[in-house]
Amino acid sequence: MLGVRKISYRRCLPLAVFCLAGVLSLVPGPAGAVPWSFAVAGDDRSDPLHSPDPTGINTVVFKHLLHEIAGRQPRFLLFTGDLVVGENPLTRARIETQFDNWTNLVQTEAPSLTILPVRGNHETKGDPDGQLWLKIFKPGLDALHVTYFPGEEGFSYSYSAPDHPETVIIGVDQFLPGAAHRVNLTQLDHALHDARERKAAHIFVFAHEMAFTCGSHGDTENMAAFPRLRDQFVNMLADYGCQYFLAGHDHAYDWMLIHHPEWPADRVLNQIVAGTAGAPFYPDKQYWGDHHGYTLTRKEHRQNTHGYLWVTMDDRAATNQVSCAFVPVTP
Repeated sequence: MLGVRKISYRRCLPLAVFCLAGVLSLVPGPAGAVPWSFAVAGDDRSDPLHSPDPTGINTVVFKHLLHEIAGRQPRFLLFTGDLVVGENPLTRARIETQFDNWTNLVQTEAPSLTILPVRGNHETKGDPDGQLWLKIFKPGLDALHVTYFPGEEGFSYSYSAPDHPETVIIGVDQFLPGAAHRVNLTQLDHALHDARERKAAHIFVFAHEMAFTCGSHGDTENMAAFPRLRDQFVNMLADYGCQYFLAGHDHAYDWMLIHHPEWPADRVLNQIVAGTAGAPFYPDKQYWGDHHGYTLTRKEHRQNTHGYLWVTMDDRAATNQVSCAFVPVTP
């Protein structure tokens, strides 16, 4: 196992970083490998109307969440966007200050926690072209040796922990100028193909917006705004054997099973939303909108509950190698 060293930057996300040289060789882990876990969370932004916080973050909930997650020592935390509320008339802090507030909070409360973030829509409020995002967050991603999508450096990337090359994490940005609610399908296809060619045992894709609404944001406010491209995205993940798409955006916990009649009977894509890190809760409107022939089945759902998703890999088992559980947090 390669040694760990901590790299911290002023004004960029502090990350526990592994030294890595060369290209990862993705092969399944050895038989009898020790189970390991990572966490998923998103949407810790403040509510400027009902419970304003000058930092742009719900610091009370997010601090508690960081303590809980760091205490369980996951391999890393995937953060699915809406780190901050962004610029608006009710929040005095500019977006750059809010980004600083977030990175400083993480460094203070969970300095050893490795975090892989993607942007949410609120990160574009005051930073529409993402230049401040790149300035503050890209150095930390660089230090983790992520593999960027060409032309989307600092935004979309794939990652494998050096000690777990059998698992591939792909984070996709949905807010590039002129491409809101969409992902780069060409580069995503390349990343998925590369993972399959290297015999990755597990592939996870994460983003901010969900493919299908799971409660509040309607079809114009997620990937369903471009249904043909959304369908290509969903089909691509299923075709490559990616079983889990992780997201936020709706401020609830929801585990959706996605199936299409043209897929093999046993093929299912799990969409798990955990936008529960502190943002104001949204009402549950069920699975509304145009589903384009897909069957959506609700497996689990929690309203008005802060928390995070805990994902465990256990390659010792012949089946059920991945388990997911929502962990409630009470500030």
